[in-house]
Amino acid sequence: AMVGVLVPVGQRGQFYANPANIAAMAEAIYGQRALATQARAAKHDETPEARRQLALGANRVLADSWIDHLAGQKAPTDAQLDAHARTTYNANPNQFSQSEQLRARHILVAGNAGRDDAQAKARAEELLAQLRQGRPFDELAREASDDKGSGQRGGDLGTFGKGSMVPEFEAAAFALTKPGQLSEPVKSQFGYHIIELLDAKPARKLPFEEVLPALREQVRARMDAQERGRLWAEEQAQVKIDGAALEALMHRHITTFNR
Repeated sequence: AMVGVLVPVGQRGQFYANPANIAAMAEAIYGQRALATQARAAKHDETPEARRQLALGANRVLADSWIDHLAGQKAPTDAQLDAHARTTYNANPNQFSQSEQLRARHILVAGNAGRDDAQAKARAEELLAQLRQGRPFDELAREASDDKGSGQRGGDLGTFGKGSMVPEFEAAAFALTKPGQLSEPVKSQFGYHIIELLDAKPARKLPFEEVLPALREQVRARMDAQERGRLWAEEQAQVKIDGAALEALMHRHITTFNR
């Protein structure tokens, strides 16, 4: 329960989705409690400096808790969240558009693995010939690809859109038109690639239902921040600064530091 209280309202959905977040904060809380226990055992909490810090800390914690309480009373209902989410979705079509996505795999023949450019290209053409003769792509990728990371997955690079691969690779991959189609050897800064298209998804607008959970969190966080800002500004407007006291404080500190 204490862990949850320390997480801002608008971040709680993402926070609880990752167990590592909960574990890290729990460890921090335990560490603070252990150090505080040591301090009390040494009676450090009774020193003048500690008392001043504790008083300031108590005010800060209580003020934060009070703002949590007041802001919580204005928390939007699910219906309000969904209405605001729908408005945001309709007003920002580009934000919820997904460009064309490809899933592809490749075999890389590196140009710096004891080969010159001509030898690398010849090796890539030799591997392409094996593929065209029926050699399974995933088997050949594991055996021959110089990209060992994807090679262990049969060359699979997962799904990607434009802008995520080097230009030469991207141009060749997006020029493929049907699953199973192979590219000619494509030269990039890494060497020569043989690319196979696995799947292609056209550009689309993400459905509202797909983005609704994330939008709810965004709206909740925005409305919570607005309410907190309003509450803080309302209190700040009541603050009156004693100009003479401020000037005296500044003068005293400037005199102290200039000695």
